[in-house]
Amino acid sequence: MTTALLLAQKIFPNRDPDQLPSTLLEACRLAMEADALPNRRVISSLEAINALLPLNLDDNTLTATLISDLNLEPIYPIEKLEAQFGGNIAKLVEGIRKLNNFKEFDPNTHSDQIQTERLRQMLLAMTSDIRIMVVKLGYRVARLRHLKFEDDNTRRQIAEETQLIFAPLANRLGMAQLKWELEDLSFRFLHPETYKSIATQLADKRTEREAYIRSFTAQLQSILIDEGIAAEVTGRPKHIYSIWKKMSKKKLGIDELYDLRAVRVYVKHISECYRVLSLVHSQWNFIRSEYDDYVTTPKENGYQSIHTVVIGPQGKTVEIQIRTYEMHEHAEHGIAAHWKYKEGGKGYDANLENSISNMRQLLENRTDSDVFNEISTELQSQNIFVLTPKNQIITLPQGSTALDFAYAIHSDLGHSCRGAKLNGRIIPLTKALDTGDRVEILAIKQGEPNRNWLNPNLGYLKTSRARTRIRHWFNKRDRHLNIESGEQLYQRETKRLHVQDMKAKDIAKYFFFDDEKDLFEALGKGQLNERQLISALQKRLQPRANKPTLKSNYAENLATLADDQAYVVGAPQLKTHLAPCCLPKPGDQVVGFVTRGRGITVHTSDCANILNLSNPDRQRLIEVNWGQASEVQDEIYVMTMHILAFDRKGLLRDIMSKLTDLDVNLVRSNTATQKQDRTVEMQLDLEVSSQTDLSALLDQIEALPNVEEVSLEQAEEHS
Repeated sequence: MTTALLLAQKIFPNRDPDQLPSTLLEACRLAMEADALPNRRVISSLEAINALLPLNLDDNTLTATLISDLNLEPIYPIEKLEAQFGGNIAKLVEGIRKLNNFKEFDPNTHSDQIQTERLRQMLLAMTSDIRIMVVKLGYRVARLRHLKFEDDNTRRQIAEETQLIFAPLANRLGMAQLKWELEDLSFRFLHPETYKSIATQLADKRTEREAYIRSFTAQLQSILIDEGIAAEVTGRPKHIYSIWKKMSKKKLGIDELYDLRAVRVYVKHISECYRVLSLVHSQWNFIRSEYDDYVTTPKENGYQSIHTVVIGPQGKTVEIQIRTYEMHEHAEHGIAAHWKYKEGGKGYDANLENSISNMRQLLENRTDSDVFNEISTELQSQNIFVLTPKNQIITLPQGSTALDFAYAIHSDLGHSCRGAKLNGRIIPLTKALDTGDRVEILAIKQGEPNRNWLNPNLGYLKTSRARTRIRHWFNKRDRHLNIESGEQLYQRETKRLHVQDMKAKDIAKYFFFDDEKDLFEALGKGQLNERQLISALQKRLQPRANKPTLKSNYAENLATLADDQAYVVGAPQLKTHLAPCCLPKPGDQVVGFVTRGRGITVHTSDCANILNLSNPDRQRLIEVNWGQASEVQDEIYVMTMHILAFDRKGLLRDIMSKLTDLDVNLVRSNTATQKQDRTVEMQLDLEVSSQTDLSALLDQIEALPNVEEVSLEQAEEHS
């Protein structure tokens, strides 16, 4: 028998060795290999898995835990693990390594409530699969079990981090078994004398208290069965940290605590709650001051339960909580979930917490070993969590940029921002940030915001806070300065559309301003942006009777289609055929599938073959429609785009990519390159409609590297 199999039998004594997956056996071999390497890490994966075994995890998580030992990182890169164990396990290992290497906790920075909550959420948002966090907690339990061998400074740092970050995370994820061990062990190293004092004062040992609870619950269960009440009775003793917390909060001695032993009773109906209460009070004397009916009078957060404390056998007090299953579900997973009122967390992310709540329910109701596969999706956080150079955590919406980050710290920093570094490397101010990024703002002493930052087409800002701060800055400027900059912006945009002859007072009336100066001031203040201005100019631009337009090839192609013929939206000239599996008919909701060598196959949207496509194959779906559908209700006309740029490799490709993104069709192109100064002039005839966002088209082409000038005008008809 191999040593790997012997280790597997030791780790999983209740499983048949012949039924263990080969990947799990191979993971045991790698874990042994890691354990034999020079001890560069304090905790091995074997110690971590030992802490996780009571959770009854799935085989993929167990395998990933065994091969996540950081001693293996230099020897087994993720690519090698993926080839050996598959993509799912490799992805778990990559996430575990990332969390195990994350060393950003700073007690001086993250000791306040808001910062600790942000750090918890940042760690969760960094976790693409919730099992990664479960394994991280296993490593943390193992770390605490070894902490007595560390120096005092290390003990305090690890214990503080655990108490503030990881114990609340375990609580949030519903893993009480890990939570109490994390809390007790960290408390033991942070307050050793208090810990010893409480441990000494507990008259009976933990095992004796647990035995007492088992006996009490069995007796109560028997009473309820005799009365014909279908109920579930569970219980567990309080652990040392919880005892100390209640002693501190209520300023009581340990002998004055009534809930060192706690029992819960779950029933189906509210009426049964009161039947159970009556039976409990008739069996044992109860302490009136400790009786609370949160069923009749729920707490402000909606929490419902009946609480009572009775004097049980041997004169020992027992707290009993009675609730329906529905109340328990609400208390555990709804707005009244324990972590929300026990931790007192502020500013939690609702989407993130809903995802965690769903995960907890799956954990608690799992019926097979594959349940974790149902929750291996990204946590749906609406925020990202970004670090300052001093480890402060800033919360921002998804898609926020470095400029948003600067304004989130302080308005003056945003105004003075001229660049940013991401993890030590300079980045564009338009780059979207990710959770865990460390951002440093490069600023001048006294700076002013750039008017282009408010242009939505350029992507500088995501947050309304930053836009508001910039508009506020422009609002404080003298009126004549705003009028001057607004007029410059107006002239620039009319030049880019070749409509300099369009009267500003007509556009002012369109926006309900009395005269053009009010229009210019609104533009200068940022009350109107470039997109709104060009939209107004565009509405007055077409149709233009004195400028004949090209007849659209796209419209011509649509006109030749029969009503029962399906076509590819944006490319009606491509051949299509109907799928024999679902036989779509005109009027059905349809979708196209790009086959290999057989053109476009048209299926109904609910066709089983479409619904069961793998993720890679779903990339081959394409939009289709029926016959002469009213896809092009607006007149399609042609405009010529003039581009002046410095020539470079890939310039035309990048321009074509932007045109495709904006669903603009290229009809004709003409380019001329000046070899002396390496400049290139392009004239591109483009099919557009009134629905085309000309502002975005101009701005996104102009934002490309090496592009100097871009303008549009309606095309002359070509022979």
